[in-house]
Amino acid sequence: MAPNILAYENEDVELLPEFEKKGYRTTPILYVNGERVPRDVATKARPNQTLLSFLRDDMLLTGSKLGCAEGGCGACTVMLSRANVETGTINHISVNACLMPVLAADGCHVTTVEGVGTVKGDNLHPIQKAMVDMHGSQCGFCTPGIIVAIYALFANNPTTAYVEEHLDGNLCRCTGYRPIWDAARSLCTDSDSGVTRGPCGTACRECPERDECEMDCNEQDKLGQKEEKKSESSAESNTCCSTSDHKISQFKDTIPESKSEWLEQPSNLFPKELLLQDSTAEGRELTKPLVVASCQAYHTGTTWLKPTTLIGILDLLKRFGNDGGCKIIVGNTEVGIGEIAEDVLYSFSHSTIDSKSMSLLNISLHRVLF
Repeated sequence: MAPNILAYENEDVELLPEFEKKGYRTTPILYVNGERVPRDVATKARPNQTLLSFLRDDMLLTGSKLGCAEGGCGACTVMLSRANVETGTINHISVNACLMPVLAADGCHVTTVEGVGTVKGDNLHPIQKAMVDMHGSQCGFCTPGIIVAIYALFANNPTTAYVEEHLDGNLCRCTGYRPIWDAARSLCTDSDSGVTRGPCGTACRECPERDECEMDCNEQDKLGQKEEKKSESSAESNTCCSTSDHKISQFKDTIPESKSEWLEQPSNLFPKELLLQDSTAEGRELTKPLVVASCQAYHTGTTWLKPTTLIGILDLLKRFGNDGGCKIIVGNTEVGIGEIAEDVLYSFSHSTIDSKSMSLLNISLHRVLF
């Protein structure tokens, strides 16, 4: 039985031949966990469909969870990787799949928690193992998103300061976050187990004002130092490990000494077809603009347009942007929430994510320079 949802007729389907003559393609090119999404599955992607919905409903990858549906809890976090063809580098970022339109991932590589590691064949990623060892997961609903968030941070800068500064956007109602941070810190390339540093950057035990300092880090380190002395005096100490340093030292045998192999996993998993656009069929297809008009029953009749030049964007805005039914989509934090909370629908959505000419745009106070 069909769902009880009002079906919209999308008259834009009649415009597809016109756009195809202009060089537009009508099927997105999507890569998930190192492999290209089959064409018959990619054609199911709808203009008003989120990346999370596509992953769970069409690809049956249910590791990413739906929590708040407005980009606040991070349970849906996936990693989006995009090639910079000019520099030959790969950019890795974590995104909220509950808001990001699936068609905005055209030409990108999406990594879900299933692509990070799996229990099959004992192929858990070190981040996943650390989360288990450090008790960073309790109910487990938020865990996939947190793992992918840490995975994306390590892909960019696996240092303690960077991860501590940027590990946010993921809510956990169970753990209190401390064991999650312990798991992340234990894998940082500059992890200095046994050394507690305060906001000043100085090791607490080397601070000349250690006796007078009342900072929490210093007080906790003093307690930790007392416990260490007790442990040294008793070969069979039953003291509970209560600090990050204690926990890291306790599980140091499970922490991989060589980190280069798994740290390079995000780049190694990235499809070469996306990095060598000029020499592959997929790469040459990606240079073409994209148009997708939803003509499926029981879904809204939104049309997705993705030009590749600034002129293309201006032409589309001139043609479709006068009646207020057109929106330029980047992060989808307005339109995505509006469609869910306020039932606001737009006939056209324009994506500028891959419009190369936009990088040449320089806006001053009085004029636009190209």
